[in-house]
Formats: sequence, C-alpha cells, structure tokens
Amino acid sequence: MTKIYHTANTVIRTRQLLMYKEWVPLRLRFWLYMAFGFLYQYVGSIYSSYSNQIVSEIALLSEDIQMANYCALGGITVCFPVMYRLKFYMYTRQLFFVAGIGLIICNAITMSAQAPWIIWGVSFVAGFFKMLGMFGCTSVFRLCVTPSRNYAVFFPVVYLMVCGGTYLSGLTTSYLTYYGNWRLMNLFVIALLMIHCGIVYYMMKPDHRPGPFLSLKGVDFTGLFLWSSFLISGIWLFTYGEHYDWWRSRTIWTATGITLALFAAAFCRSRFHDKPYLPLSIFRFRSVQHLMLLLLGVGILQAAPKLLQSIYLTSVLKYDSLNTISLNWPILYGVVVGSLLAFAAFVKWHWGFKKYFMVALLLLTSYEVAMYFLIGGDTNREAFFIPLFALGVSEVMIGSASNVYLSQSLPFSHFFYGLSSIGYIRCGIGTAMGSATVQRLYNWAISKNNINAGDNLDGTVLPFDMPSWSDTLSVISKQAMMISIKECYGYLIAIGIVMMLLIIIHHYRLPVKRLLPRMAAIRIWLSKENSSDPKDSVIPNDDKDE
Repeated sequence: MTKIYHTANTVIRTRQLLMYKEWVPLRLRFWLYMAFGFLYQYVGSIYSSYSNQIVSEIALLSEDIQMANYCALGGITVCFPVMYRLKFYMYTRQLFFVAGIGLIICNAITMSAQAPWIIWGVSFVAGFFKMLGMFGCTSVFRLCVTPSRNYAVFFPVVYLMVCGGTYLSGLTTSYLTYYGNWRLMNLFVIALLMIHCGIVYYMMKPDHRPGPFLSLKGVDFTGLFLWSSFLISGIWLFTYGEHYDWWRSRTIWTATGITLALFAAAFCRSRFHDKPYLPLSIFRFRSVQHLMLLLLGVGILQAAPKLLQSIYLTSVLKYDSLNTISLNWPILYGVVVGSLLAFAAFVKWHWGFKKYFMVALLLLTSYEVAMYFLIGGDTNREAFFIPLFALGVSEVMIGSASNVYLSQSLPFSHFFYGLSSIGYIRCGIGTAMGSATVQRLYNWAISKNNINAGDNLDGTVLPFDMPSWSDTLSVISKQAMMISIKECYGYLIAIGIVMMLLIIIHHYRLPVKRLLPRMAAIRIWLSKENSSDPKDSVIPNDDKDE
C-alpha cells in the first residue's frame, strides 16, 4: 500500500495540469478535477426521488417525470461525437463556465416550469452540459489515473464516479425532500455549481487551451438535430405507451409514425452527408452490434429495481421514502467494490471479455433470483442488502466492460461514435423500452391475478357492512400483487439465463491492444481530413498539462 501511495503522489506531481494558476498546489489540482467530475455526475435538472411531490404540486403525470429523466440521459448520449471539438473550441475555464452556468440555468428553469415539454427540453440540454463538464474533467485527469494510458484502468474509475454520484444524488434528494420541499435539491445543486464556477474563476488561467484553436466548422448540426429528435420521440413512444394503451390508441400510432419518419430523415442525412454526425459505418462493427443487443437485455433486467422493487416496497411493505431510498447504500457499496473488481479483472487477473460478462450477468441475475425468493408480506429490510450489493457490483462491471470492449475493438476515430450508438440503447430508447417491457409485464400479471382472486371470492359470502369484508379484499389484493411481482421476477430470471447462454456460445475475437492517444494526436486527427487514426501516436510521460 505504501508503494502504491508514493507512486500515485509521484504521478500527480509529474502531471502539472497547467490550466491552473501557479500558486495552486500540484496535489490539489488533481483532486479538484476529481471533485469536479463527481459533481457533474451528482447534479442534474430534475430528480426522480422527488417525483411524488412534484407530481402532486404541479399536477404532472409520473410519466412526465420519467420522460424528463430519460431526456437527460438522451442529452448525455448525443454529446459524445462533438466532445473533442468543443474541448478544442473553448478555453478550459470557458468550458467549465459553459457547463456549470448552463446547469445552473437549467435547474432554475426546472424550479419554475410547469409545462412538461419545457421540463423535457431543459432536461435534455442539462444532460448535454452535464456530459460536457464531465468530459472536461475526465480528459484531463486520465493521465493521472493511468499514466500507461490503459482504458481498463480509466473506465472503472469513471464509472465509480458516474454510479456513485447518481446514487448519492438520490439519497440527498430524498432527505431534502422529506424534511422540506422538492425545490431544496435544485437550490442545493445551484449552490454547489456556483462554488464550482467560483473555484474555476479564481484558480484557472483564463487563456489555457489543450491545443491550438479548432473551430466547429464541419460539424453536422442538422444531423445532430435529427438524431436527437429521433431519440426523444422514441423515448416518448415507450414512456407513454402504457399510459395510452399502446397501439390501441391513435396517439401511439401517430407517435410511431413520427419516430419512423425522424429515423428515416436521420438515416438519409448520415447516408448522404460527407461528414455525418453519426456515420452509419459504425453499425457495421460486430462489437457495436453485440453490445447493443447485450445492453438491451441488461436494460430489461435493470428495470426491475426501479419498477418491481419500488412497487413491492411502497405498496406491499408500506415503506416511506426514507426507508426506500436508504436501500441505495448497499448499492453504493456494491458500486465501490464493482469498480475495484473491474480493475482487478482486467489489469491484475487478465480476464477475457466472455468470462467478465458472464460474472457480471451472473451477479445481475442473482439479484433477480434473490428477490424472487424474498417476496413476502413480512420480509426483513436487511434481507435486501446482499441482492442490492450484487446489483451495484454488476452495474459498474457491465458499464465499464462495455466501454473497454468498445475501445479495444474500434479504432479511436470511431470510438466516440460507438459510445453514442450504444448510448441509444444504454441511455435512451433501450432504457425506456426495458422499463416499458417490465411495466407491461407487471400490468398483465396483476390483471390476470386480480381476476383469479375475484373468481376465488365467488363463493364467499360476507356482509358489506362488516370490517372483515374490506380487510379480506385488502389481503387478497396484496396477495395478488405479491404473486404478480414474483411472477415478473421469474420471467426476468429466464431472460438472464438466456443471455448468459448466448454469451457462452458467442465467440469473442481477441481485440487489438489500444491505448489512450495523445491530445495533440487527437487534434491533428480532427483538423486534417486524411490524417491517420491517433491510436498509434502514444508517447510515454508526455502531455503533462493535459
């Protein structure tokens, strides 16, 4: 441990991070960037933990809040192809001002807006700013985290910040909402972002840029608009499908037509434009196809704790908001262990991707199995700790492994396009589709079990004025709900087993060993049309000020 500590301190001292002013201590520079990265994952514009309060106060639907959260994820997804362009276009301090002040404005608008479409648009923009600020941090401290430029070291650290910040944000939101109003979280976030902007203003140089200026000329903003519109419309379709009874309603048919039309327009733009925002060639890579299918199945499995577990805790066990959100702690501990396990599996133990994905999916499916057997009317709260711990471990392992697998199987020139393409599944339409699938499955099961319970009551004769009648109905309804939740977990277990079988029979090609390229090589690649992929331009102990 002493050797590791001294090595880390040596790395931090050699990476000068020249965007800071001279009087800022070298060690403080690195840890400030780590804090900034965690902050950008911690903040947002709207938070699902206070959905009950905001729905009752502004008279919104729960689907409206869910749609806003998906839009925030969509904003993160569409940012990937233009991140390096924006990094070279702005000064370092200017980038953080744009991201930080943009999030402040988005939070302020969310506190006063009442129209759902305004909240959706603000959430989408907030997701874009959130990813921009996060990338401004990760692209700088990457050489401090991994001087060897190893993706397998870098992404477990990133996902520790991503998942850790998300779950801590949910905990903070629940406590502030429970003891006050839902707007307290937005005010708290605005205060944190103002402190962040103040630190950036006083400690960073006003004219530092990681390389020469690079304009936004050549960026396909029309393609960005079309793909973003397709993403939002697809998310809307799967978010409100159950509310409008799917294709039995004209509204869903109209939304389906609009989604297909936007997809056709975005497809044609990418097909015939010289420099498309999202080139269609990215979907020809075998690794991208494999990850999109894998993450679609994972999205269905990961929808269980958000829907089935939430229904079980609130409707069956009658947990309040604090008891429900307190179960984020074992998930958070799992996130920390998962990042360490991901690092050890790739760097120390040298696992193959097949073994790694099998272990991650086994942990995720074990959560479904444990919940299947824990469903009951008087389950102890502590019984959920181990399954939720396994859920947290699997979430970090799958997220970091997906990015590492993509980085090793794609050239760097296609890597961020690959992140954006799988993001349509991981953070966009796929996530909404997974939640809609589980919700539809639960609604079908509860409807069937309620009918069966009603049939069992046909021979029961109880006076309506007796308390025992209402008590009997309550017990039967509760029993039908538990049976439905357990049935849904059973189906999800089957899906998890099928996915593991597919991974077993899938052949993973030995990927090419790729390292993080130099910042100067990336800029040359962006500025010159015929420049070679920057993957080969790796010089050890270089780019101290990145």
